[in-house]
Amino acid sequence: MVSIRDIAKKAGVSMTSVSYALNDNPKVSKKTTAHIKQIAADLNYRPNAAARTLKARKTKKLGVFIKENKGIFYGDILAGIIETSAQAGFDTVVCTGENATDALADGSVDGGIIMDDLITSEEIMRLADGGKKIVVLDRTFYHKHVRQVLLDNQKGATQMIAHLQALQGEKTFIVTGSPNNFDSQERLKAVQAFFSERAPTYPIEILEAEFELDGGLDAAERIYAQWDGKPIRVFALSDSTAVGMQRYFQENGLTIGKDIKLAGFDNSLLSQYITPPLTTVDYTTKEWGNEAAHVLIALIAEEEAHDSLIATTLMIRASTHT
Repeated sequence: MVSIRDIAKKAGVSMTSVSYALNDNPKVSKKTTAHIKQIAADLNYRPNAAARTLKARKTKKLGVFIKENKGIFYGDILAGIIETSAQAGFDTVVCTGENATDALADGSVDGGIIMDDLITSEEIMRLADGGKKIVVLDRTFYHKHVRQVLLDNQKGATQMIAHLQALQGEKTFIVTGSPNNFDSQERLKAVQAFFSERAPTYPIEILEAEFELDGGLDAAERIYAQWDGKPIRVFALSDSTAVGMQRYFQENGLTIGKDIKLAGFDNSLLSQYITPPLTTVDYTTKEWGNEAAHVLIALIAEEEAHDSLIATTLMIRASTHT
């Protein structure tokens, strides 16, 4: 099936321009409109039912743009989005894949909630410039048609590193995610800012690992290779990483809470049930979804809609205490 992306590529224009032209929007010149329509006819383009509602701009659908929809993390966010959307009379459509933003560009959804770093800020800017209403959960972004609903990573990471600094240890390791992970980088900035104001009396080392179990296993192996038998502190900027690290350390005879003061971030379900349970930073994932949907619906209705921060709370458990 031919999409507006195909037309845009052949015409050498943006998808937004194609959408405007096909709906006779005066923002596109008559000459460009005629050119685009001719290409659409040559490609035998047929707009779907959702696209034909563009003029009304009321599909009563919200698009959620994520890289994948599996797992508790995305599940809880989606639950919050779906709950708030349904209360306001909107359906929720999960959009993934290379051409996911077509749903925004062609008007299949009234607005989008984006948590996918594969969607570039340049693409979001093009959509926003075309009047599309968007809420981002994974970056800072300033545009009249875009709002941010972000975690208070600064507060959570600052509280955690302050907690760890007060514990006995010869060295502190900070285990980050990939440089493309927004939350990881925001947490790392908070840790670095903390130490820029308080010179530590012990060495600090930053390691990079994927925010997943295998990433934690790899980071723990690197730390274990230089462990000298003295207690150390480890702040993994994701529970997924921390759980993998805890497993590796325990399998190699180290005691969590004594030899390794280990902390994570996210208060995942698994972090609560491993032994010992993990010290972490808590926030309500479902509330994040609720707030994102609330802000987007207000934006679509052209009501007052503000950027928002989701609160975080320190959860101290046995992984940082003997």
